[in-house]
Amino acid sequence: MTAATGTTSAPGDPSPPATGFARRHAALLLGGPGRVAGVDVARGVAVLGMFTAHVGWTTEDLGEVSGWLSVAHGRSSILFALVAGVSLAIVSGGRTPLDGLPALQSRTRILVRAVLLLGLVGLLDLLGTRVLLILGFYAAYFVLALPFLRWRRRDLLVLAGVLAVVGPVLASWLPEALARAGLHLPDDGSGALTDFLVSGHYPAVVWMAYVLVGVAIGRSDLSSTTVRVGLVGGGLVALAVGYGVSAAVVGPLGGSQAVEEAAAAWSSTLRPEPLAWDDPWPTSAYLWLAGPHTDTLPEVVGSGGFAVAVLGLCLFAGRVGRWVLAPVAAVGAMALTVYSAQIVVLWAWGDEAYSRTTNGPLLVLVLATLAGATLWRWALGRGPLERLFAAVAARASAVTTTRTGS
Repeated sequence: MTAATGTTSAPGDPSPPATGFARRHAALLLGGPGRVAGVDVARGVAVLGMFTAHVGWTTEDLGEVSGWLSVAHGRSSILFALVAGVSLAIVSGGRTPLDGLPALQSRTRILVRAVLLLGLVGLLDLLGTRVLLILGFYAAYFVLALPFLRWRRRDLLVLAGVLAVVGPVLASWLPEALARAGLHLPDDGSGALTDFLVSGHYPAVVWMAYVLVGVAIGRSDLSSTTVRVGLVGGGLVALAVGYGVSAAVVGPLGGSQAVEEAAAAWSSTLRPEPLAWDDPWPTSAYLWLAGPHTDTLPEVVGSGGFAVAVLGLCLFAGRVGRWVLAPVAAVGAMALTVYSAQIVVLWAWGDEAYSRTTNGPLLVLVLATLAGATLWRWALGRGPLERLFAAVAARASAVTTTRTGS
């Protein structure tokens, strides 16, 4: 899998032999030898979940379909980040990290894709949709992950745990402290580092925990039943612990809305002028919330556990499942193209895309995406943006030798 393009295969895998029209196109649809179908499926679920978060009509009534669709909020992008980590592990060697020149080439390709992603998200941002674009943060995660691609799984998980504990505190309090100190919070590209790390919608001090867990998972034997069962079971336990602890703490305080309002009442980031140092600070009870994009420890544990469990379930896609879930896997294999096309569609729809109280537009978008991605992958294989990014990255990382004469 290329980390930015959604191609999931082990380094050096041969292309499927062209032994007939049907077999050749079936191989394109399934990705060919070495493809980890479950990872494509998980990424496809994440992308379709983000569609739901962007244009779906959702409620809190679990007795309605709209209530169940609300599960997509926050959790879809977390699954996307987790799978990004798995992708990084695969392209950098899988269970055994690459070394020497191959490792350098792999890291160069990852870095080039990160730069290309920044260029692409800059273009998508010009359309001015209401979607909080994740691709720029995604690029930042790739770069930040580079120093850790040779770490052992245990060390990756330890670092992820540290970020899960410390990151939410930094993301919650550091922007407030900077504002009260009279420092300027970023409002353009000049403050990209601060935005990517702590003040943006997907702060790396928190979200790198998901990426690093994904890298650790990608260093495992993804074909092992034990690993898959462990992912599902461990993810469900984390889900129960994260959400359970949050409910136990926040409930007696009046619920999540009361806590959010109390935190917002003394937040400089929501005021035209920053508060003074001796003014009350946002309540620390906020750090016990577990709602979408709260970026707290309970959310990291609960929603991160949800993402791990979903990934584990997707990895169980066997021979039959590969065919049944081929449309979802096609979306996952072309995630960059599909995500970008979605932004263009929402721009074309205008404000109506966000003001409808039915899920008809969402259904149209999902079905068209499934059909289009399946047809493209069956006919041509890799998506257009994935193909472009891979070609540029391969050229940048190519090694040529020159002869010198006397």
